[in-house]
Amino acid sequence: MQNYIRPHTNLGLAPEVLDAINQFINLQLKTLIDKIREVPGDIVELGVWTGLNSCQFMWQIPEKRYVGFDTFNGYTEEDIETSPNKEGLLANKGRWNHSKKETVERLQNFKNAYALGEFEIIEGDLKQTLPKYIEEGKMKEVAMLYVDCNAYLPAIKGIEAIYPIMPKGGIICIDEHQVGGETKAILEAADKYGLEVIETGFKFATGPNSNPSKYIIK
Repeated sequence: MQNYIRPHTNLGLAPEVLDAINQFINLQLKTLIDKIREVPGDIVELGVWTGLNSCQFMWQIPEKRYVGFDTFNGYTEEDIETSPNKEGLLANKGRWNHSKKETVERLQNFKNAYALGEFEIIEGDLKQTLPKYIEEGKMKEVAMLYVDCNAYLPAIKGIEAIYPIMPKGGIICIDEHQVGGETKAILEAADKYGLEVIETGFKFATGPNSNPSKYIIK
């Protein structure tokens, strides 16, 4: 098995622990992360929940700051009503409720254990919190925007807020494998900015790891 563990984390770890960590690596996500290693800027995710993707980003590219946005209280009524996948959102209403405190504690423990990079978690409706965060000068550049919020309105508003501060070579990616809010948003953005939508070819799989489906490169 190829070793995906960063060298400084190998010291003092038993072989069975190294093997377990290797199995933890989301290789599908790694294919996109590898494309933006030399692109300046943060990693931004729309939709954090318990921090599964957060851990992947912090582990795989610790030299970049990770910033995640989430309501931690599911979808807003506006998000549900404006999404093409309204029935699906309603069926999962409440599923994504989670304690921000628990997520932050999990990520902080993970960061401390493996000497990972910086992170910040912003709670609230990202349609307001993300533009405000940028306006306040807290984020200058974004190398990757990972859209995992399911609903259309936060997805398109997030893309529109991030695109102006994304350098050439930056990536906007979704992990939606059915036509829904994220898909509608990335197709609209690609048309607006004259970019090609690239299919990853990855199949949806139920499990802890996110499966990126489509992306555009600025």
